[in-house]
Amino acid sequence: MSEVGELAREHWRGEWNADHAPEGERPDGYRDYEGRVPLLATTLHRLAGHGPHGPVWWRYGHTSWQTLGDALGNPDDFSAYSVRDQARRKAREDELEHARREREEERRRLEAGKWVCPTCRRYVYPGDGLTSGGDAPA
Repeated sequence: MSEVGELAREHWRGEWNADHAPEGERPDGYRDYEGRVPLLATTLHRLAGHGPHGPVWWRYGHTSWQTLGDALGNPDDFSAYSVRDQARRKAREDELEHARREREEERRRLEAGKWVCPTCRRYVYPGDGLTSGGDAPA
């Protein structure tokens, strides 16, 4: 089985396409299986033990025995990559939204704690000891 897989590698192995990950993130990508043929193998012993619907199929390029449906699937194709990419985008958006909410909460906290300096009539915010934000209303 190994020899058959190696001899036919160019016909079943998809072409790797990597993305350009932002700094600090792990690169990701997908395999393009256009024009490729999934190559499956099994043994009579496995077929007799599990039947054709059990985890008896070995797809070259995969890492375990699988059911026929799983073996014919491509867990590293563009569709799978797209799902991972969408999850990464959602996580980044959630992080940005969380940071925005924290900034807004900090702004509200500062606004709630501001006071007017009796000497210069400017707003003073908690913790900075500096005048900022302009003149207080007269």
